[in-house]
Amino acid sequence: MSGRKDFEERKEIKREIYEKRIEKAKQNSKAEYDKHKQISNCIPMGQPILVDHYSASRHRSDLNKMDNAMRKSIAEDEKADYYRNKLKNIDNNNVISSDDPKAIDKIQEKIDVLEKHKTNIKSREHKTYELQNINAEIRRLKKRKKELEELDELNFQDIEFEGGKVILNRDVNRLQVLFDEKPDENIRNILKNYSFKWARSQGAWQRLYNKNGIYAVKWILKEISQNEFNQVKKEVDGYTEEELLKHYETLTGLKQENMSIEEIRQYLKDYWKEQIYKDDNIVVQ
Repeated sequence: MSGRKDFEERKEIKREIYEKRIEKAKQNSKAEYDKHKQISNCIPMGQPILVDHYSASRHRSDLNKMDNAMRKSIAEDEKADYYRNKLKNIDNNNVISSDDPKAIDKIQEKIDVLEKHKTNIKSREHKTYELQNINAEIRRLKKRKKELEELDELNFQDIEFEGGKVILNRDVNRLQVLFDEKPDENIRNILKNYSFKWARSQGAWQRLYNKNGIYAVKWILKEISQNEFNQVKKEVDGYTEEELLKHYETLTGLKQENMSIEEIRQYLKDYWKEQIYKDDNIVVQ
């Protein structure tokens, strides 16, 4: 069964977090509004700034403070609304999360409801677009249900590569990339480009387990290998003649024969290219 084992538990944790954030935002909004009101009560209504008076500087400062306080109050109020909407979405039955272990059953329930609605529409006079819309939604749901069922049946095998591996963590419904050591900035950028995010709690780079995620893994491994090969090429290009001959002899057990230095350099590049990509079946241009 697909989905996270801790799905319901995480829903409750999120609900608690959002409720706390809503309350905090409300309190902050009120505090900023009270600050605005306290300052405004000290200024007579309609009182202009007395430009040549010693109070002008204080007056301007108070107006700025009032303006800042009101802006912060409104921002905190909008933040509270944002988390209220997040809270509503947790129990929104129209949204079915792929992390929900019951997602397939819930999608089928929606399909059944739509099929009944479709029958009712066909039994009366109706506009053409009514059936078109409902048929499109049924097709979308059936496609998604099929994808989830295929993921359930898929036996994803761990993929090992130089310096790490890719696994499927079914407990959290995530594809995870694990490294033996912290990856460099180039590798981290590759992961981010394919929507993998660092999960401190898991000690892994991860994204939702789905077909797009599986395709992303293939491209990530290709780019990681390409990155490694580029580093090797740069290193080989920097070898002196003596270093080239030494590496060639170490790899082949042969002394230099009828090969130029540049031919040996290319041989070493081709050798490392084969070693780096031997498990990937990736053709590098």
